[in-house]
Amino acid sequence: MQRCNESFTIWRDGAPVAFTAGQLIDDKHPILKTHRHLFAEPQTTGHPAPPARLPATEQATADPGAGRVLTPPSSETSTAFDPSEHNAKEVFAYLDTATEAEAQRVLDAEAAADTPRAGITKARDKVLADARERDEQAASPAE
Repeated sequence: MQRCNESFTIWRDGAPVAFTAGQLIDDKHPILKTHRHLFAEPQTTGHPAPPARLPATEQATADPGAGRVLTPPSSETSTAFDPSEHNAKEVFAYLDTATEAEAQRVLDAEAAADTPRAGITKARDKVLADARERDEQAASPAE
């Protein structure tokens, strides 16, 4: 194979024949008899390109045999506890283990609901105090 170094045109049998820079031709092409000085052996220059990196969502599903997930991975906020999806007993059970910041978020979400539940909103101060106490116990070294 030979690579054309620069573009040029010749007239053969009354018709133009164009060769463009970078065009590859066979070693036996007749143009090489008259215009060999315009061609050279193709050579690689520079470094080979690094392998393409897939986005993280594609890497997670690119394994052979793995089903492809067409929805983006869910964000942390969509998996957070939503008090509107639970009854009051489940909400209180969750709040008994939540940090103060998480309890604050859940109680704010409950208060912002279309119909906030009175039992949960009335217990706000006690729930936050209990959560604050749990946070302080977790932060202090065990004796």
